[in-house]
Amino acid sequence: MQEKTIAAPVRAVGNAVLGRGIVSLIFGVLVLVWPQTTVVILVVLFGIYAIIDGITAGVHWFSARRGPVAHRSSGWVLAGGIVSVLAGLVALLVPGLTALAIALVIGIWALLLGITQVILAIAGRKAVSLWWVGLVSGILAIIFGLILLIFPGAGILGLLGFLGVFGIALGILFIVSGFQMRSSAART
Repeated sequence: MQEKTIAAPVRAVGNAVLGRGIVSLIFGVLVLVWPQTTVVILVVLFGIYAIIDGITAGVHWFSARRGPVAHRSSGWVLAGGIVSVLAGLVALLVPGLTALAIALVIGIWALLLGITQVILAIAGRKAVSLWWVGLVSGILAIIFGLILLIFPGAGILGLLGFLGVFGIALGILFIVSGFQMRSSAART
């Protein structure tokens, strides 16, 4: 009796994992088969993300200006927010950009955002104990931006290729795992 009680949840989890695997596999194949459509979707998602990031940076700037500890460097937060909103608007207003232009917009955004993060992290090193986290993220954003600016076509297509292969590999692993779970539930 207890074995049947255990088997049902294991079978349900196996079905869920199998479903995730199928969706992941389909996603990976679609990214590889339709890279242009994927790029347009990526542009729209990036645009939404960048605008939300810019708005939250504006809230951060406004809060820092009104708070008890107003920082001289808070203007860099606002600058980063403005860059994010502008990059997001460009992406949303012209979503049919080519992969090259998309890579350049994202590359410029990442480079400028990285520079503002590095400046902000260095300025806040005495006030924030984990200031180096902002420094590292800023440096990574600069490197990512430079890669996209130097190799724009390869950068965006490489990103899509990696994403597609990752989706397929993850899908296969989930499918195998789901079948194994369902099989083990059937044996109990």
